[in-house]
Amino acid sequence: MKKKNIMYALVPVIALGMILGVQAVSAHGWFGMMGNATPAEIATRQQSMFQQQADLLEVSVDDVKDAWAQGKTMRELAQEKGITDAQLQEKMKAQRETQMKAHLQALLNQGVITQAQADQRTAWMSQQAANGIKGFGMRGHGGFGFRGGL
Repeated sequence: MKKKNIMYALVPVIALGMILGVQAVSAHGWFGMMGNATPAEIATRQQSMFQQQADLLEVSVDDVKDAWAQGKTMRELAQEKGITDAQLQEKMKAQRETQMKAHLQALLNQGVITQAQADQRTAWMSQQAANGIKGFGMRGHGGFGFRGGL
């Protein structure tokens, strides 16, 4: 019974993944290579990613750039800075929640969704997190970020 419920729960997730995958391919080209992005857009995106990772780890952007240039994972950099895997996971969870709240607020401010829909989505995301399901609403950085991850 539990497996059947899980399968039913996965159907919308898989469908959403397919939709987001098509959008990501059209917006960023195959494999996250940003397709038709201008050099300025690529640089801006990369700088934003470096800043986001520096904020997450509470290190300088130069520390992140150096680790990236050396092919280190974010986990390896975190370990070098004395951050445990558990602490890194908590930091990442908090960052995801902040990003999703900002995303929902932007949709609300633009009239794309109602407050009731935003509240319902927030409740759903909280339930997913309570069930141990990670990464909803997040997208990787393709080949431009740290290799690997946690």
